[in-house]
Amino acid sequence: MVNPVLLEIRSERGLIDARLVARFLGVSVSQVGRAVGVSRQLLYRHPDAPKIQPRAAELERILADLIAIYGSEEAARAWLKTPTPIFGGRSAWELIQNEPHGLTAVRMVVENLKEGNPL
Repeated sequence: MVNPVLLEIRSERGLIDARLVARFLGVSVSQVGRAVGVSRQLLYRHPDAPKIQPRAAELERILADLIAIYGSEEAARAWLKTPTPIFGGRSAWELIQNEPHGLTAVRMVVENLKEGNPL
């Protein structure tokens, strides 16, 4: 199911587009590549490649939940990029890019926030 809040990260084909994700987050395509586990070169040639869709969809769900929790895209981006003790002084975005299970760890924290559980 496509979240209408995040249509701006979807290509004309309806797929999540890494270049649009990078623009939405204010990060580089290389960073998005690390987050979804593919090379920057692949993303420049095929920004909405089928290979990125599962992890990109998980990132999209996290973003949609953060927007719902914090009330704006700006607040969601700020939460994602702000270092926090819960992630060992790193930001959620750093964890997503640099840890094999970072996306899952961030998703679990966001789920707790969504359920009203304090961190």
